[in-house]
Formats: sequence, C-alpha cells, structure tokens
Amino acid sequence: MIDEPVTTAAAASDLLSKLVAIPSVAPDVPGGTGESAMAEAVEAFARDVGATVACCEALPGRSNVVATLPGAAARPALMLEAHMDTVALGPMTNGHHPWVDALGRLHGRGACDTKGALAAMLLALQWAAHQPQRPCTLVLAAAVDEETGGHGARALARSGPPADAAIVGEPTGLTIVRAHRGVVIWTLVTAGAAAHSSTPERGHNAIYDMCEVVGILRAEYAGRLAGRSHPLTGPSTFSAGVIRAGTSFNIIPDRCELVIERRNIPGESLSAVEAELEDVLEVVRTRLPHARVALAASEVLAASLHTPPEAPIVRAARAAAEAVTGRGVLAGAPYGSDAAWLQAGGIPGVLLGPGDIAYAHGADEWVPIAEVVQAAQIYAEAWQRLPGALASAHP
Repeated sequence: MIDEPVTTAAAASDLLSKLVAIPSVAPDVPGGTGESAMAEAVEAFARDVGATVACCEALPGRSNVVATLPGAAARPALMLEAHMDTVALGPMTNGHHPWVDALGRLHGRGACDTKGALAAMLLALQWAAHQPQRPCTLVLAAAVDEETGGHGARALARSGPPADAAIVGEPTGLTIVRAHRGVVIWTLVTAGAAAHSSTPERGHNAIYDMCEVVGILRAEYAGRLAGRSHPLTGPSTFSAGVIRAGTSFNIIPDRCELVIERRNIPGESLSAVEAELEDVLEVVRTRLPHARVALAASEVLAASLHTPPEAPIVRAARAAAEAVTGRGVLAGAPYGSDAAWLQAGGIPGVLLGPGDIAYAHGADEWVPIAEVVQAAQIYAEAWQRLPGALASAHP
C-alpha cells in the first residue's frame, strides 16, 4: 500500500474547478463547443508534470490526448481513460461556474460525468511522475465523443498506445464495475402518401401506420425479453425514444420516423440482437401488410462489457480500492461506456470513479471532493499493483 497521500482535497478542488469551468459540451448537440479547450488544458497539465503527450485526431477537429509515463521496457502498461465531453447544460443555470457546498460537493456540468475522474487521473499522473521507480508504464487517455458515439475510445482501441489493462473513469461511487450493457439504436420509417387534410382519404397517413408499428414492437419485445437478465447489469430492454413526422397540421404526413433503443446484456452478441430485430420487423410486416416499414439506420453506441472477476485488472483495482476505502465491491451497470470499445481492441478493463451516476446529466450535477481524492489514490494503487496481478495470472 502507498504510504503517502497522492493528493489533497484543496488540490483536487482546484483542478476540478478549472476543468468544470471549461465548456466541453459535445459538438453534436445544440450549443456544443467541443472538447478542444479541455484537450488543451489536459495537454498542458500532463506536459507540466513531465509526461510525453500526443494529440491524436479521432474525428475531424476532435483529438484524444494521450499522456505517457514510461516504465521499464519489459514492464506492462496501465491505461487510465476518461472522456472530456459532456452533455448539454439543459436546465443548469451555472453549469460552467463551479461551486463547492458546505458538504464538500463540487457542483457543475461534468463534475460527476466525468471530469471528477479525469481530475483524479491527472493528479495520479502527477504523483506517479515524481516516483523514483515506476512499477509499470502509466498511460492517461482523455477521450472525445463518449456521450454521442464513443469514437474517441474506438480510435484508442484501433491505433492508440498499447496497454495491458484499463480503468475507465465513470461515476461508480468507487465501486469496481466489471460488466455493463450495450446500446444499439435503430431508426424505423413508415412511408405514406401526402394529401390535403380536408380530404384525408386521398392520402395515406404515415403516423397512423407508425402507431400500429409501435404497438406490435412493444408487445413483441416484451414477450421476447421477459426474464432475459444478467445478475450484474439487469435486464435486456427495449424503448422508443424519438418520433418525427409531419410538416403542417393540414397536410397528411407521408413519412414518419421512429428511433428505438435496445440495451443488450453481456452474452447477447450484436449479431444476435440485429437478427432479433429482423425477426420482429417480419412480424410487423406480416401483421400490417398495408404499412410500408423500413429500417433506415442502425448504430452501435456501445458494446456490452464483461470482464471476468479473476482478470488481473479486476484483482488489481479491487485490492487498490480495499487499501484506500476498506471495501472492494464488484458491481455491474445498466449504462454503456468507453470500456467496451477498449475491450474490443484487446484492452480488458473496469469502470471506477468518483460520484453517483444518478447525478450525471441532471439539473444539479455534483461530485464529492473527498471521493475525487480517494479515486486518485486508488488509481495510483492500481498502477502499483497491476504488475503483480498480471504475474500471478501468468506465472
């Protein structure tokens, strides 16, 4: 166990306040600024502590920041990864003006998801840079685009620095999340025929068809997914999230779009999920021969994650959390994360970070500063313990 504190509450509060004050709303949403200013701040901090830094473009104009503290050539590498983008401010009135309440909680957009984890990782990097001996290479990856597509993590998995394991910063309350669900979204379209609303019989209302489609989708998925669950992540789910149709009240709509979401559990492959959708759509078409239904788009936002409890990164993270907090709880999550893309690229990982997911994306987002301090300590402990965990797994 590390005998000295990795950081202090004052240092954690100061750094996190600076990060929250930098707008980094994903550019895909209205009012989004992108992550460039945040990337500059992360790069400057990492260079100041002596890390080697590379900025790697993942999307046009959007670059991951990768900071490396090399260990000995033959030693393994631990990646600490957190995303820089946030959701929109929404109802928040002071989202980029961080403040600390009397209970030691720092408020502001991104404080919980996931600038609290990013601050803790930077502080762990700073501490590690001053250690006379490095048990293994430490890589800090600050990624873009987690909230809207995961392309930052996909780029890291595809062409990023090699790593033997990863800890991904998400608000887990310092528990070790080793499994989570995947996310697929589909856009369905019904095609009709436009007409003046005074003579609706001359047209074909695409909204009416879609209403019937939704009813069948609900019934079919309710039956198929009943009882399909994972002990750590919860059930497989289906939901309808967005519907778009019509241009005017006096025109019969000739097109209606429905965006639906499917959250798959570990063990359900993406190919099986896609095949199941085709089966459901065939049922729809059979029952509604008058409706022209088509799958217009499909996008995988996150794959599912399942890291075995005996994996070296799980054992290292658990021992680190026990050393710092006295508990090393393993858990699952219903949401997705960058860890699944890293896993697909051959980097096994877990989620671990300060804060509660219940306060992410909300009107009052906050994170306990004390947990940011503990997270930094856990990351540093895990860095110390990973070589031993890997060695015992491969004697």
